[in-house]
Amino acid sequence: MNKPIVVLGIGELGSVFSRAFLRNNYPVYPITRATDIDELSSSIDPEMILVCTAEGDLQSALSSIPNKWKDRVAMMQNELLPRDWETHNFSNPTVISVWFEKKKGMDSKVLISSPAFGPKAQILADSLALIDIPAHAVANEDELLFELVLKNLYILTTNIAGLAIHSSPLGGLAIEPGANVDDLRNNHLDLMREVSKDVLKLQESLTGKTFNESELEKGMIKAFEGDLEHGCMGRSAPARLDRALELAKEFKLKVSTLQKIKSKN
Repeated sequence: MNKPIVVLGIGELGSVFSRAFLRNNYPVYPITRATDIDELSSSIDPEMILVCTAEGDLQSALSSIPNKWKDRVAMMQNELLPRDWETHNFSNPTVISVWFEKKKGMDSKVLISSPAFGPKAQILADSLALIDIPAHAVANEDELLFELVLKNLYILTTNIAGLAIHSSPLGGLAIEPGANVDDLRNNHLDLMREVSKDVLKLQESLTGKTFNESELEKGMIKAFEGDLEHGCMGRSAPARLDRALELAKEFKLKVSTLQKIKSKN
């Protein structure tokens, strides 16, 4: 029998991964706020610990992982970058950039295949395939970093552009309420590029790397085509904008488009 997999955080995405692992004959141990992790770590020897908490809970979740499990951690959060896990002394963690969404009462919706890297990447890909969610392992850390930045660019650009609503015009950079990604790329391309330029500037500061802007835009458009009706502005959009502006201030970056959007909301 396969070793068990621990899933830390059983929300919508955590439940999807749990079902995938069970289909792949891995017993699943969920960790909730009521779980004594130290007690659990003394009784099982897991294959992997997948952290499925929300972005805001990530640091406390990573801090709670026992030392004996630090060589088998996997993560899947949005806005994830190496700086988020590097301070926790994990040994070669596995990371997956999730390109499917799961909302309460709805089946999973796939945009594109989810890339993963690390020692447990193939387990993630093989397990998700069993519930018809495409995922694949990438070759190295550089490819993973590009994929993480691409996902961050997609999320932040669409969410923040979605805040630039018609009632708060920004010198012609306006978007209709309820707009989707198809509207954004076809009718508001200038807005999309202005926002993504600020977001990319922030991503490069957070990683200490530079990225090919054209290749990232191609990747973002490919993700758009996976669900052309995907709404631009989610409930987390205001918080994402605030977080981006806080980080920009920390790095002393000029992000004029993001600042304009904030001033109008």
